Amino acid sequence: MIKIQSKVIKTIILAIIGIIIVGIVPFKTSSITILSTVLIYGIAAMGYNVLLGYAGQISLGHAAFIGLGAYVSAYATDVMGIPFLGAVLLSGIVPIILGLILGGVALRLEGHYLAIATLGFGVTVQQLFKVLKNFTNGFAGRIAPSAYIFGIKIKGVGYLVMLIIITTFLAIAIENILNTKTGRAFVAMRDSEHAAKAMGIDIVKYKLIAFSISAFYAGIAGSLYMHLVKYTQPDVWGTVLSINILAMVVIGGLTSVGGSILGAAFIVLMPHLVAGIPYVNTIPSASIIVTGIVIVIIIRFMPMGLITFLNRFKRRVTNVRS
Repeated sequence: MIKIQSKVIKTIILAIIGIIIVGIVPFKTSSITILSTVLIYGIAAMGYNVLLGYAGQISLGHAAFIGLGAYVSAYATDVMGIPFLGAVLLSGIVPIILGLILGGVALRLEGHYLAIATLGFGVTVQQLFKVLKNFTNGFAGRIAPSAYIFGIKIKGVGYLVMLIIITTFLAIAIENILNTKTGRAFVAMRDSEHAAKAMGIDIVKYKLIAFSISAFYAGIAGSLYMHLVKYTQPDVWGTVLSINILAMVVIGGLTSVGGSILGAAFIVLMPHLVAGIPYVNTIPSASIIVTGIVIVIIIRFMPMGLITFLNRFKRRVTNVRS
């Protein structure tokens, strides 16, 4: 209990520092958009980390949940007239239905069989986005209005501050879930399903819970993304995005909420960093190549992700002080 309280306090302090920095530093509009995108993908990665890092269930169709959240939020606000906050919540709830369906598939599959099945699931949902024109508007794309809270338009720095608050809340929620019986069941299931069954853990129940949590976070991320860019079309929600979400978790750190944010920052910022490197920026798809190389290096030398560096730095600082 003391450990989780300490994590919550640290998370809140980091959020407050982030809000202060955003309020003081005169960021460009493009920088605000990039930072907002990092937090949005970080939310999706946090949910995916619960599924992969803690529950041991892989999914290569996660873009479907994010896309569904985006379309639900756009439709709810633009067509149905539902307020922004209500649409965000609805965008998290609706994908849970898909999460339960995918979780049902996972009950009888594991390993690469599950990966292939979820990949097919993601492709199928993306095709549905193309044909359900009344809902998605097909290739013409669906637009979304600006975010309003209590009649106040949230944009720019205000939207980024809102994202910091939402991300903090969702990170704390995950930390609390993982420190309950449910979190311990996830870890037991990940380590060995047979051993978990022998201990009386309901594998069916906890697989469905893991997929539902992951789908909920993905849907929330999709909604927040939609009201940031205010437009989407089916090609956005393809396999590439699903693989990027997987890369965020692997690069940032499996079984680490902070690592999910770190991995999201890496994937989002990499194209911008590569664009500033002479000669490298002339190579087609250079950012994808660099990302692939980094994933291989991390799996080989840092299986727990980039968050390992931060943890080592913290320990060294602590040792120096003591």
